[in-house]
Amino acid sequence: MAFDPFPFSLPGAQSILLPGHVPGEAYRIDIALPGGEAPDQGWPSVLLLDAGGCFATTVEAMRRMSRRRDATGVGEAVIIGLSPAREDKDTARRQRDFTASGAGAEGIGAAGFLDFIEHGLFPAVEAFAPVDPRRRTLFGHSLAGYFALWVLAHRPAVFRAYAAVSPSIWWDREGLFEALGKAALGDRRLFLTVGQWEEALPPWQQGLPGSEEALARRRSRRMIANVRELGAVLKAVMGAGNVHQAVLPEEDHASIISAAIPRMLRLASQEEA
Repeated sequence: MAFDPFPFSLPGAQSILLPGHVPGEAYRIDIALPGGEAPDQGWPSVLLLDAGGCFATTVEAMRRMSRRRDATGVGEAVIIGLSPAREDKDTARRQRDFTASGAGAEGIGAAGFLDFIEHGLFPAVEAFAPVDPRRRTLFGHSLAGYFALWVLAHRPAVFRAYAAVSPSIWWDREGLFEALGKAALGDRRLFLTVGQWEEALPPWQQGLPGSEEALARRRSRRMIANVRELGAVLKAVMGAGNVHQAVLPEEDHASIISAAIPRMLRLASQEEA
């Protein structure tokens, strides 16, 4: 039997390139639509940051789990992936987009990136799918998780729910704690999570070259302690019922994304109170 290979595709998904907020840059927007007719008010939506590594995983998880919403708690949603037009590991770009200290000029930094999301990305998505602006969820991991918390602190009305996965709270711990402690968060919802091995080394990493340096870095960043301490602050501000805080067992900073996605989708599917 002869095989004729062809590129893999994700049915029901499409991609566009969107000019960014920085001249000469562009972002890739991946959009996956649910099946069937949209609700009268539009679909809920989930925006994935750093989506190059999690878009297809999220789409397939949503589609599989939403078949049995009664069992999984997950309903259908428009999944939106946001990533650079060219996949890279550009630390400087991520710091520029995801942190307030990344601002070097007007319209740059976390505030400028959020403006791009609100006034560039959202209208582009709405040209493809009817979405409910009242039921948006933001998903970010690591420094993008810090950005999710920054948005919650400074412009919480942009999204209904937030998922901060292994957030880099250490980047500006005091500033973030202060801003969130003062924020009027109303009925926003938050999933705040970190992996069991983010302040220690899992058994399979112990004794490897560089493991001592990795352990020292993990201890200095206090990933688990920061999540627990911030969770306590936010439960007081938002109400315990609106904050789901978890240390996911047997996960580290790299592996936690796939484990967190189903929980995030459940948060995104919650109906209005």
